[in-house]
Amino acid sequence: MSTKNISPRLFCILGLVAVAVIAGLLFLTTTLEKTLIGTCVTLIFLVCYIIYKMSDGWINQYEAEQMRSDQTRFTARIDRYRLSLSALPEAVVLFRQGHTVEWCNPAAEKYLGITLAKHLGMAFNLVFDNPKIIEYLEKGDFSLPIEVKSKEPGRVLMLSAVVADKTHFIVVARDITEQRRNDEMRKDFVANVSHELRTPLTVITGFLDMILRGKELDEKTLHEHLLLMQQESGRMQNLVNDLLSLSRLENKDEQETDPPEVVNMAKLVASLAEDGVALSQGRHTIDTNITTDEAVMGHVDEIRSACLNLVTNAVRYTPDGGKIEINWFENPDDGSAVFSVKDNGIGIDADDIPRLTERFYRVDKSRSREKGGTGLGLAIVKHVAIRNNCRLDIQSEPGKGSTFSLIFPKENLLA
Repeated sequence: MSTKNISPRLFCILGLVAVAVIAGLLFLTTTLEKTLIGTCVTLIFLVCYIIYKMSDGWINQYEAEQMRSDQTRFTARIDRYRLSLSALPEAVVLFRQGHTVEWCNPAAEKYLGITLAKHLGMAFNLVFDNPKIIEYLEKGDFSLPIEVKSKEPGRVLMLSAVVADKTHFIVVARDITEQRRNDEMRKDFVANVSHELRTPLTVITGFLDMILRGKELDEKTLHEHLLLMQQESGRMQNLVNDLLSLSRLENKDEQETDPPEVVNMAKLVASLAEDGVALSQGRHTIDTNITTDEAVMGHVDEIRSACLNLVTNAVRYTPDGGKIEINWFENPDDGSAVFSVKDNGIGIDADDIPRLTERFYRVDKSRSREKGGTGLGLAIVKHVAIRNNCRLDIQSEPGKGSTFSLIFPKENLLA
């Protein structure tokens, strides 16, 4: 039996028994003096051996404890790293040797369709069903990222891979949907501004070229051309003014502005109704319903501009003989106050409603230009609503009309 398998207590007992046996044998075969000397030598040897074995055990125990402690610290460090990676909005997948899944965070499960419990230990060509991702990982050239579609509908990802060490590499995917959307909006903005300015500039420069070339024009034709240039110049001026207004509102969204003031909405709505009647010039029936005296906290010029925009749109896009209602009332369901403009005009398709507040978005571009719109009105209304803590709501049905509302929450009202 190996001494490593004997407990320290049993080892000591056996050692003492051995010393007693040796002492007895010496006592029977030799003198008392030699017996004492032999016994002492045997005890010293036993004690030294016990000390050696105990120290060896202590060393082994210390090394084992040290290894357990190192393993515990290493495991804790890995857990902290994984906890941190789990909180990231980016999708992270760790692959080990053999290109098999070792770990992924919740974002990877959301965007890449990986389930750790299901795909743990599986190769990436079995985990991903997107050929573009598989080809990218198989190729092994990770110098440039790739753009792929997310498992979440409508989302776009920028996916890249990083070699961590000889046995691991990491796949990281970042949601760039908003970035792509902003890029598209920026491109559309530049294209739309160019398009909107091109028409009036073409008209003005064309007529000026005719005059500079000395082409004779009768007084009636000249007057018509000058009138048309004046109209196009006005359209261009309105466009620039709306662009400046939108830019100011966007800058105010990011900066501290003047404190809000009390806005007498009942008085404001009454004056807006007068503006609507003047703009309509008798072509529509315009009714005003003011059933609450609630005032709101906000910026009066901005709120008036937004409300007037809604009234103007209703007049522009409601056929002659149509009916327009301008309302200011309290919603009994939640205590909010609502400014609404309702018409029985052409209406808007449901697919177009979410995009109405985009800059220059038009349901019918040619018709919008005929009506004199710049395509920026509802974008301005949206920013005014954000700055004044209210909400723009749009309800519409093609052929039956539309209702545009600014909803002011209860906490923004003053009786």
